[in-house]
Amino acid sequence: MQPATAPLATATHDYSVPMRIWHWANAALVSGQLLTILFQQVIVNARGAVPEFQAALAKSGGRLTQQQAGAVAHVISEKIWTWHIWIGIVLATFWLFWTVMQALDPAGRRFGARLMAAARRYRLAAPAEHADARHVLLAKLTYAAFYLFITIMVVTGLALTFADDVPFLHGIEHPVKEVHNVTMYLIIGYIILHVVGVVWADIQDDHGLISRMVSGEDPRKPDNV
Repeated sequence: MQPATAPLATATHDYSVPMRIWHWANAALVSGQLLTILFQQVIVNARGAVPEFQAALAKSGGRLTQQQAGAVAHVISEKIWTWHIWIGIVLATFWLFWTVMQALDPAGRRFGARLMAAARRYRLAAPAEHADARHVLLAKLTYAAFYLFITIMVVTGLALTFADDVPFLHGIEHPVKEVHNVTMYLIIGYIILHVVGVVWADIQDDHGLISRMVSGEDPRKPDNV
């Protein structure tokens, strides 16, 4: 008589330390960039803050001219933009590191190769596996879109940073700024869809996904029970 064996646990994908560092560092840097925009455009709007500065000083018996209040608002604005630029430079450095690591990786491990493999799997999948293959391909395509958005954001951001020093960049500063701003909204949209999609997947069919991205392993594994 054969001894009874426990059923195999459903296989899950554990995330390596470098992958988690890359993911959360990107999340922190992009969030930092978006927060500086939020402060600059909404919370500490330079033009809108001028009357507020004047009103606040008037309550204590002081007086601030329009020009003086504008100068104060400009200083605050410049400080926020300095943070925006430095966070952008760190993001650009991180992006360059990731690009170099992709180039140095074996061909089969590069993102492009994995994307092509997902597309090939979807194309050749049996009917029973078609839904899973489509899910994997769509996930890879959304990552590709994010990498594209980050690349555009980094390139246009660096161009704007050095626009005052390089005549060619100064000549195209306006369209580059427009592309930079549009890309920012695309990244915001991606983040919203990504968060919703991850939470939905964790609840529906990929239980422990969020925990694995935080700790690297599925907390429901037998060793961790």
